[in-house]
Amino acid sequence: MLARPPRKPPASKLKARGAAHKKPSILIVDDDLDARTMYGVYLKSMGCTVYTATDGGGAIKQANAMHPDLIVLDLAMPHVDGWQAAERLRRSPLTRSIPIIALTAIPGARESARLSGCDAFMSKPCLPQLLWCEVRLLLGIDIKRTPSGGDDDEDDESEDRSITS
Repeated sequence: MLARPPRKPPASKLKARGAAHKKPSILIVDDDLDARTMYGVYLKSMGCTVYTATDGGGAIKQANAMHPDLIVLDLAMPHVDGWQAAERLRRSPLTRSIPIIALTAIPGARESARLSGCDAFMSKPCLPQLLWCEVRLLLGIDIKRTPSGGDDDEDDESEDRSITS
């Protein structure tokens, strides 16, 4: 793994784009269908657009295609694992600035996740509400401006894309 200096939390992409009320787009990457579903449903209810992938290869493809505001990344997955995916995402000019939250059940993986390029670390099991707090923190979403869910169904078809490699 590449040794990386500690990163400052990224400035809010949402604020930088001048879109304080824009729906944040989140890519959830996990080989566990239940985890993808639970976190995806909750983040959608908070007003996010959610994309999914089942492994690190799918994460890289989705990140390049969709340019999400943030990635929630499991570390232990088949094919391309989360550590490899984070390193590849950090090397690419297209994806290097996307904040990554490592969300894993692997004990003691905090430091290896940081060295791979993750901006935050959360242990499973994790309540979706706690994940949402971390998403808001990394994206600079003010609690007073928390998006409300269910107000627009125009992009429902694109929200549930799941990619495997």
